[in-house]
Amino acid sequence: MTWLKRLWMGGTFRVSDEDKAAIARFRQAGNKFGVVTGRDLEMSFWVKSNCPELDFIISCTGAMICDGDGKLIYEKKQIADDKLKDVAEFAVSHGAGSFSISDRMTRHYVDVRGNIPTDFSKIKEFNQCCTWFYDQNNAEKLVNYINEKYPGEFSGYRNGGAVDMPPAGVSKSTGVLAYAAMFDNPEIYTVGDNYNDLGMILNSKAGFLFRSTEKIKQDYPQLPAFEEYDDLLDAISKAL
Repeated sequence: MTWLKRLWMGGTFRVSDEDKAAIARFRQAGNKFGVVTGRDLEMSFWVKSNCPELDFIISCTGAMICDGDGKLIYEKKQIADDKLKDVAEFAVSHGAGSFSISDRMTRHYVDVRGNIPTDFSKIKEFNQCCTWFYDQNNAEKLVNYINEKYPGEFSGYRNGGAVDMPPAGVSKSTGVLAYAAMFDNPEIYTVGDNYNDLGMILNSKAGFLFRSTEKIKQDYPQLPAFEEYDDLLDAISKAL
């Protein structure tokens, strides 16, 4: 999650009535609160329905931004071509459990049992592709394949066994910065748990890891890491 002067954004999202009350107080103080997620626009509207106290939702790993009313205010797309099919085939051949291609509210699925759908060529453009693997090593292989073979076409970000693939140069961090650019002198504070959150955490005035992996905590010892909500809240309060 993240704050913008204060802007709050992030991925793992569970909202209780107590949370909603705290968010309302936060916004009443003149701050902005929102969510940044690797999920697509359809899932973002589900988030909004469960937590109407949002000023923005950044979805598709930064490729789309909606305001608090669900209106699309920013978007990045990639033209679909044979490279997209190649990435899908690589994922399928390495045991992907699913592979979806999102174009706003339209979601296309690849048959992960081994057959690329015959209407694949009808996909003209997309905001993001998503896949996941039972074996996280294969998720890492896909990320490396994308970033090495198609650096100007896709970006690949791991989230455990999942891989989010927005257009090249797009990330949660670029989405956050695009939204922040709509305000004067914003201060950004973020919380995340996985690899796809690291960019926005590292580019914030203050960023935190919450219930992250031991590997990430070891690789980024400079980032405050917490396991309990009360400890995270205390750190956030001090940062603000």
